[in-house]
Amino acid sequence: MSRVESYYKMGFRVTCPDVFDHTRGMVSPMEIGNQGDGTYFMMYTYFALTQEELKTLGSGTDEEKAKAADAMTVLLVVIGGNGGRGPKEIAQKMKMGENAEENFTEIGRYQDITYYAITDPATEESFVKATDPVYAEEFRTLQSALIEALKQADYFGPQMPGADLVGKTIHFETTDIDGRPVKSEELFADHDITLVNFWATWCGPCKSELEELGNIHRRLEKKNAAVVGICDDAAEKTEECRALIKEKNLTYVNLMGVKDTAEELFIDSFPTSFYVDREGKIVINPVIGVPADVSEYEKTVEKLLAGEEADAAPAMSEPAEEEKKTCRIIVTDEAGNPVPGVRLQFCSDITCMMGKTDEEGIASFAAEEGTYTVHVQTAPEGYEACTEEFAVPQDLQDVQIVLKKA
Repeated sequence: MSRVESYYKMGFRVTCPDVFDHTRGMVSPMEIGNQGDGTYFMMYTYFALTQEELKTLGSGTDEEKAKAADAMTVLLVVIGGNGGRGPKEIAQKMKMGENAEENFTEIGRYQDITYYAITDPATEESFVKATDPVYAEEFRTLQSALIEALKQADYFGPQMPGADLVGKTIHFETTDIDGRPVKSEELFADHDITLVNFWATWCGPCKSELEELGNIHRRLEKKNAAVVGICDDAAEKTEECRALIKEKNLTYVNLMGVKDTAEELFIDSFPTSFYVDREGKIVINPVIGVPADVSEYEKTVEKLLAGEEADAAPAMSEPAEEEKKTCRIIVTDEAGNPVPGVRLQFCSDITCMMGKTDEEGIASFAAEEGTYTVHVQTAPEGYEACTEEFAVPQDLQDVQIVLKKA
């Protein structure tokens, strides 16, 4: 399945071109968002260096750092202008120079916001002439593929993460942890508000809030509300899931994972929680990660029951996009060959992100410097399961994982 990236400050979701998963150089998106003047800004930069070369030069002498800087250029700028702002007005406002509007390509619209992909042919030509032909060709290929992908992107307007899902109805048919069939329509119809908590047995932050979610449910069920759990890996870890439910004294319904529904809701981090009404319609923004105070779940439900305006409690402080770096998890076999298709979890004390290695055995995660661990959720057929926990360096340097063949 192609990698989907959501840029909520900009207000669009794009399916990354396949070529972006197999680059020699490095592509780095930087989302800024609202400029305060009716425009929304982000750019994709390109380094004509491998990640290893960039790390070496970036931590070297001043001369080496300068070499790394020279290897960087802007692959593409994306700007959204509201109020009918066109290329000429945006170019003037951004001081892009005369005739810059000729380099604008309209890629999408949302209400009164028009989105443009912007190139700089003169600067790009100088870069291409000065760089290795292999990187020059890749630059052109990536730029063209990205523009086409952006033309097909889903534009939903600048907002908080997950806000575009408000109003969407959650629908599924599955079984509970004991094998009894469950339909979402029947499940949600029993309560005015249901808190739907997507979690997994491998997710430390998920497990840390389960006990309190159980307490919240026991109080809410007296007020015509409830908590429902959906365990993403229950099919593979049924007994472990049951053990956690017993250990945490969970009396609310816990269901087997619903992969299709999770993909429709763009769930790539655990835990993620939704507030839905009797029809299963999402009524406010979801909570991605663990709230700083788990009791905020209950307070939010009570406001919704009372007909008051409510905002979902945010997860514990998330880094700004510009503070994030990329950590690569590289998985090989004992002979050093890349292992594609490995499902990984990249976890902090707030949330766990999911990823899968590509054909080069690499999965990348964007995060700020800090404390993280990596786990192998599922090894591909032909390899032994790996239960080891791998510590991520504070500066997010590469993590190497070696899998044994079965």
